[in-house]
Amino acid sequence: MSSQSPAPRPGGTPPEKKPVPWRLYVGIVVVVLAVVIVLQNTKPATFKVFAWEFVTPTWVMLSIALALGFVMGWLLHYRRRARRR
Repeated sequence: MSSQSPAPRPGGTPPEKKPVPWRLYVGIVVVVLAVVIVLQNTKPATFKVFAWEFVTPTWVMLSIALALGFVMGWLLHYRRRARRR
């Protein structure tokens, strides 16, 4: 394999690096914390919603709540973007 360096830019300046958005770091930390919390809560628990009663491992309900939170956040972000246009 031959290693080729990228073509130099006019004027000899190196290409600019784009900064990584801070939201990416926050998102990664939130996902890692969520996975740790979900993996540590494996005991069964009873959940009551209106007239229904569910007995499931706690991690299942935490995963459902996390997924609903992501979907709601995405929908709100999409709605805000649509309003700006």
